[in-house]
Amino acid sequence: MKKTAILLALTTSLGLTACAQPNMDNRVYSRDAAMRAQQVVYGTIIDVRTVELRGINGNSDRVVGAVAGGVLGALAGDQFGGGRGNTLATGAGAIGGAFLGDSLSRGINRTTAQEWTVRLANGGTIAVVQNDPNLFVGQNIRVINNGAQSRLVY
Repeated sequence: MKKTAILLALTTSLGLTACAQPNMDNRVYSRDAAMRAQQVVYGTIIDVRTVELRGINGNSDRVVGAVAGGVLGALAGDQFGGGRGNTLATGAGAIGGAFLGDSLSRGINRTTAQEWTVRLANGGTIAVVQNDPNLFVGQNIRVINNGAQSRLVY
């Protein structure tokens, strides 16, 4: 019973984490950005293409998914049978959970965004990956750069 409760809690927390959405409001800053100068240049969006954003860990997300799925599957399989049957159920649960965890993790921490190509007023061209439905080709925008990151603001 205790293992079932743990399994349910882990599954629920993973599900809720996967549903979290980033804040897309370009007027929200972190506290670290307050009172720090940022370079502003002007430009015009000249091209856009859709790209995929993956989690920070890239393919290691799949490893984590497979391991977590294997552990949860083993815990679930351990609830069934006795003796050798229990061992088989635990093993089958671990293998099935690993496959399921790997499959599910392929979609976690992945989202689509846009790569915006911008012709700057000084003649240069840059590309910025940003998911903002309010931007469009031909739009005049500001490019705000803090030295490490750039973002487009209309």
